[in-house]
Amino acid sequence: MMSDEDKLFERFCFAQASFESSRHIYRREHGPGQVRRFFNTSFTAFELRRYMMNYYYSKGSFTISELIKTSEFSRPTVTNTVLEALEMGYLEELPDNKDRRRRDFRPTAPMLEAWQNYCNALLANQKFSQSLKLAQTVMAMRELEHANTN
Repeated sequence: MMSDEDKLFERFCFAQASFESSRHIYRREHGPGQVRRFFNTSFTAFELRRYMMNYYYSKGSFTISELIKTSEFSRPTVTNTVLEALEMGYLEELPDNKDRRRRDFRPTAPMLEAWQNYCNALLANQKFSQSLKLAQTVMAMRELEHANTN
């Protein structure tokens, strides 16, 4: 059974995936061991990881077509990246007895662990935690201001 702290961290991991998949910024500030080899192979893999994790947390799986639509990478690029991740054991294909053309994928335990390591590293980063606290303060102030105007 998951503790309350684990559930809260899981929600943070989802929120971070949602946030990162909604922006197009590439950052290389990763220390050793923070992310797995797949995440460092290419810009494409790094970007697609964000969308993969967002889909995983929001609906449990994703298709290549969904990744193409949200990421705006080409079909061959996305397909190659997904197949590479599949081969490396970071993704698994979900069986679909209804429609063989529809291929659903989800992250495996190593990829989920890598994402959690990444999120933990963000929380340990002083600049990130300061930004997060400032954002929380600004949001609270705006909510208070909005409540006072109504």
